[in-house]
Amino acid sequence: METITKWVQGKWFFDLAVFVFRLYAIVFHNLKVKGTENVPHDRGVILAANHISSLDPPTLGSTFTREVRFMAKKELFENRYSRALYLGLRAFPVDREKSDMGAIKFALRSLKEGVGIGVFVQGTRFRQDEGAFTGAAFLASRAKVPIVPTAIWREGRKFRVHYGEPLEVLGSSKEDLEATTRLVMERINALLPTTARILTTTPNPTDNTSAEPS
Repeated sequence: METITKWVQGKWFFDLAVFVFRLYAIVFHNLKVKGTENVPHDRGVILAANHISSLDPPTLGSTFTREVRFMAKKELFENRYSRALYLGLRAFPVDREKSDMGAIKFALRSLKEGVGIGVFVQGTRFRQDEGAFTGAAFLASRAKVPIVPTAIWREGRKFRVHYGEPLEVLGSSKEDLEATTRLVMERINALLPTTARILTTTPNPTDNTSAEPS
């Protein structure tokens, strides 16, 4: 099994997966993308997105050429086959029940290496009324990288993605992180159509850095 894990972690597997999913999304879901010019390609960046389905990570990951690593709940890595698959797709596990220092350190190290990190700011799918966590702002503050507000939605079977202009974290205090998170949510809302907008832009009172890809 270790051999399979190493095999699928090769760049060829990631590139092939991106190509295949993008082709699928274009042909069967008329994928349309706006604002890719807003995503820096020469430094680490946080893609802070809303979350509506289990297809969000591959949809976002297939919309441009740079590598993006998504936080994924640790339960997805418990089966050895799904673990190999998710590692090959550049996901990494995070424990949503606590402040996962291992995941945080991995994310910070990736950002400093110039890799993109995808964070679903509400930490869950479907809930338009769910507040956002300040994890994206925290990571951006520590790594000194910009945040790109990212909107994803469906129009029937059609996939739509819109990347907003990058913004810098306002500061490192609790109040600064909450203010940045509120601004990110407002920017995401501005990119979404009216019917898909998040109903609250108030940050959650407690924080984690989780994302739930499925």
